[in-house]
Parts: sequence; C-alpha cells; structure tokens
Amino acid sequence: MTMGAEVVEASRPPGMTSHPRWLRIRRLHWGTVLPMLQRMKWIAFCTVLAFGVVGTVGSSWAMLSSPEEDAQARPIAMVVEGNHAQADPRVRAFVDAYGPLIDSVTYGDDDVVFALGSRPIHFQDGRMLGEGRLDLVRDCDPIFYDYSLDPLTEPPPLSTEGSPVYCTDVLESLWGRTEAQIRLHGRSTTFLDHRMFLNDFVIDALATVEGDILEAAADDVSVATWIDELSITYSFIDRGIAGSSTRSHHSWGMALDLVPNSYGGRHVYWRWSRVLVGEGWHRIPLERRWSPPVAVIEIFERHGFVWGGKWSHFDDVHFEYRPEILLYNRLIS
Repeated sequence: MTMGAEVVEASRPPGMTSHPRWLRIRRLHWGTVLPMLQRMKWIAFCTVLAFGVVGTVGSSWAMLSSPEEDAQARPIAMVVEGNHAQADPRVRAFVDAYGPLIDSVTYGDDDVVFALGSRPIHFQDGRMLGEGRLDLVRDCDPIFYDYSLDPLTEPPPLSTEGSPVYCTDVLESLWGRTEAQIRLHGRSTTFLDHRMFLNDFVIDALATVEGDILEAAADDVSVATWIDELSITYSFIDRGIAGSSTRSHHSWGMALDLVPNSYGGRHVYWRWSRVLVGEGWHRIPLERRWSPPVAVIEIFERHGFVWGGKWSHFDDVHFEYRPEILLYNRLIS
C-alpha cells in the first residue's frame, strides 16, 4: 500500500508571508517526501516545516522553509497536484478553529498528524493523542460530538455512555499542563462587570459576545433581566469534571459558568436533578429547567461557545469555548 502525505501552497492577503489559515491541501507520496524531511532534520529535531497546514476550502500550497532549504523544496512543491475537497469535516473544523496555533498538518493513510507547539498530535478514529499515546485511543472519547445548532424544543436524548473521558493532549500541547504553565497563556478580563481569568485565545471572542449581548439587551427584556440577575461567574478553576478523572475546560480557562442570583426552583444541573428525581432526571421538561435566554445562547454559539444545556448531561450555567464543535456540526448539517 502506498502511504500518502498531504501538503500545501498559500493564497494569502498582500503582505502576509505565512499564515496557516490560508493554506490548502495537496498530495505527495512518502517516497518523495520522507527523504526531504530527513534532510531538513524534521525527525531528528522535531522542527516544524510548514508541511501542509490545512485551511479553508479554496486556498493553495507553499513550503515554509528557510531560504537555504528553498532550493531543495522547490522541486517537491512543483509535483504537488490534486486537492483535498473531501477532507474529513472534523479535520477541517479543527484547522479552521485553531489554524493560527497549528504549525503543520501531515496526512497519512491511517491518521492525520498536527504539529502543535512542536509536539506531534495524532488524529485517529476521532481521538487526538500525543506521540507514544496511541495505545490509549480506545480509552478516550472522540473530541467531536453532535451538537444541535437550533434552539432546544425537547430534552436531548440520554447518552448511553458513562462519564466523559477526555484525553487532553491537545489542550496540554497548546497551553501547558500545570497551573503555572497555563497562566502564562491567560489574563484577567471583565465580562458584564464580572472579573474573571481566561485563556488569551478566548478573550476576543468573549468581548464580542459581551457587545452583542448588550446590544440585544436594549430591545429584549429577557436578556436585560438575565444580565441584571447574573450573580457569580466561574472561569479558570483547575478541577476535574464531577464523577470523572478528566480535567474540565475550566482548568485551561476555556470555559465559564454564569450563575444567576436564583434558579427560581428550576433544574440546572443533571447531577443535582438525579438526586432529586432519580432515574427520570434526563426527561425533565425544558420548562422546568433554568436556562439563559435563547438570544444569549445563540450569541455565544455564534462566536464559538457551546452551551452545556444542550448536552444530555445538562449543565445550564456552563459555556465552553469549542469553536471546532460548532464548525463541525455546520459542515455535516
């Protein structure tokens, strides 16, 4: 079997020398590519060639190498042909969401390898794992899942799986593992007059969310009331998901909980509801659940945040920055 690798040329805005978002995929074979990679010490030093960073549909390919390497690289680039219109929607969504943070993407027959922070991350069977951890592929949940892009009209069906088991290789590669490392990638910000510490990657999106919410509040009483009743916010907390050994996205400053001064006697979190109602907790009607206004949820989703109220194991105060989930579901819808 011939093993293939995907690489690309860039169609970029004027003045932009190299940016992952404008790269598109083409195909080379390992018989041609591997000697080049060895000459460039890719394997020996884990350096990053911009050897195939995938971007939005309709861009083109260029090797990102040093001037000294261009002479070697040019013949390789000249034989690149074809395109990758059939890219896995999960890969397309991930690259579109995190393009500026991805150093390279390499396509093989069995997986896709992302270089994130000079660390190779393998995308295989819906999981993303670091080098040497592929034996854990069956121990981790896929990082992508179905997420409704429409407002809820009934409770989501109960997942038959147990507590989520997220392998956090991607998050650790991008932001670090320890609290000290993660804090280097974050800063304090204000959201609706509430102070919080968040990952730098989230802050611009959240600022846009805030602006849109304030604009909506001018015409929507439910949004204005939600803002007035917002009491406590939780963001960066190094903790695991309840009932699981998995670290929450709060641990990387990529999630926030927006807690009102009262739930009005309604259900808000599946674990609490399971204690109160027993086995039928997942069938609790939406009208008996507390929820932010639909307009608020839609604004968050528009800017890359998923809402925990759309999970079967609902957490209605929780918003999590997962633009790849929303992009993926738009691609497959």
